Amino acid sequence: MKPIIQKWGITFYILLLTVHLYAQVLGNTFSTLQFITKVLLLPTLIVFLMMQDNFSTAPKTKWFLIIALFGSFMGDVLLTSEKYFIAGMLAFMTTHIFNILYFNKVNGVGQPKSKKWVGAFIILAFFCAFIFIQLKGAMGALIYPILVYMILICFSALMAIQAGGNTKAAIISKLFWLPGMLFFITSDTVLAFNKFDWSLHTPIKNIGLVTMLTYGIAQLLLVKGFQLYLKVVSDK
Repeated sequence: MKPIIQKWGITFYILLLTVHLYAQVLGNTFSTLQFITKVLLLPTLIVFLMMQDNFSTAPKTKWFLIIALFGSFMGDVLLTSEKYFIAGMLAFMTTHIFNILYFNKVNGVGQPKSKKWVGAFIILAFFCAFIFIQLKGAMGALIYPILVYMILICFSALMAIQAGGNTKAAIISKLFWLPGMLFFITSDTVLAFNKFDWSLHTPIKNIGLVTMLTYGIAQLLLVKGFQLYLKVVSDK
């Protein structure tokens, strides 16, 4: 079983994501299939990561990754119902907090910052301000917890860049962690605009496909990066 999961885990994840997206296209008639495929995405990645040969010998910070992925799993489950929106957002906050903690262990926030980090900080600060200005009226009392969430996800992206300051993680950060976080930010931005603006004024057909595709790619890139980095630190 373990070799099968190691070899085909990512393929199974991509298959689940593809079926989920297709079920969305088919509509509410396939809502059960949508739910099942969505809630299986993160457990698939968790099992894939834990079944790696080097997982048992990796530093204890590996459990930050498992907690982060479990937070996303809980978020996926909770966000299948509108009434659990806040709880789902808190679950995803857990994801970003533990990703931040993990990236900080790779290359701490106290280490020198690259020009890329400074540039990204400025861009993301303007991005948060833009979202706040555009949606503050529609979000009402939710604007402040959502603003905290935005700050967390943007800081997680900055820490993904910071992690690249560790020579062992430089390529992984560039090819997997930072793109993964940017896809995550894209997914959440589309979700926020659709929930608080587009769905109320100018509904966009199948916009959920964009949200789930970018989210699915984000998680895949992050986990692939974690897998590669665990191998690096375990082979030392």
